[in-house]
Amino acid sequence: MKLHIFNPENDMALASGSPGYTPPANIRAYRRRHWELPRQWAAPEDIVWDGESSLAHLFANDADAPEICPWGWSPALVHELELAGVPRHRMPDREWLEKLRRLSGRGSTVAVQRVLGIDATCCESLDDVLSCLSQWGAIVMKSPWSSSGKGLMLTDNPNWQGWVRRILRQQGSVVVERLLQRRQDFAMEFWMKDGRAEYMGLNLFSTDAHGHFIENIKGSEQEKEAMLLSQLDNPESLAGIRRWYLERLPLMAPWYSGPVGVDMLVTSGGRLHPCVEINWRMTMGMAAVLGQ
Repeated sequence: MKLHIFNPENDMALASGSPGYTPPANIRAYRRRHWELPRQWAAPEDIVWDGESSLAHLFANDADAPEICPWGWSPALVHELELAGVPRHRMPDREWLEKLRRLSGRGSTVAVQRVLGIDATCCESLDDVLSCLSQWGAIVMKSPWSSSGKGLMLTDNPNWQGWVRRILRQQGSVVVERLLQRRQDFAMEFWMKDGRAEYMGLNLFSTDAHGHFIENIKGSEQEKEAMLLSQLDNPESLAGIRRWYLERLPLMAPWYSGPVGVDMLVTSGGRLHPCVEINWRMTMGMAAVLGQ
């Protein structure tokens, strides 16, 4: 039996790092409205937490206690679950949470992007960002922690420099990447367990002009793969990058167990861009794959 928890504020809770983190009112309202989302993939015997009820009775007998499966782990969620009656030893310790926090920041994605030959870097000043703009011509800027395409900025926004200064002040750095024209956004979904990665499926989705998530594209695994292959100038690259991640994800975090979603895209020229972002948590893409 599993205990599922929908906590969509996870990325910003990790950014805070504080057990006392409180999400903005709109995120709290969103969580209250959609707390039952995990029912889409939960087994009949599983439990989905409403975010308010006491959980102490589920852990009265340690041998029969459910496996806790949140959208994502953070110190704030651990604190919240402790208040709801979950014993501390049933949850990740502080060292594990700190490793997850470092891994989940976009700076870790930049390290992977560099291995894959992608133009991306972490900037710690506005001058560094301006240097990237001069070198690459067109850039996209990202805050180190955010989700669902939030925390993105383009230079066509007249207030972009003020945004950079604010993110530098709040989070210490800004991720900068060469801006690519996209034909199709998609993700490969994986599950990590016991130091191994398992491929779960593809998720195709649509975004707006600034890369903000809009909705998933429905279809079977075969239909989604055929759609992607028809858009790639080198169709074999899709299977190649899948093998690459199956080998490399366990090396990045052999201690981690849970979902991993790797956002990618097909450029307007038909080239596979193999790493836009790596999400070490549940994603709407994984939800779609598990719910099929």
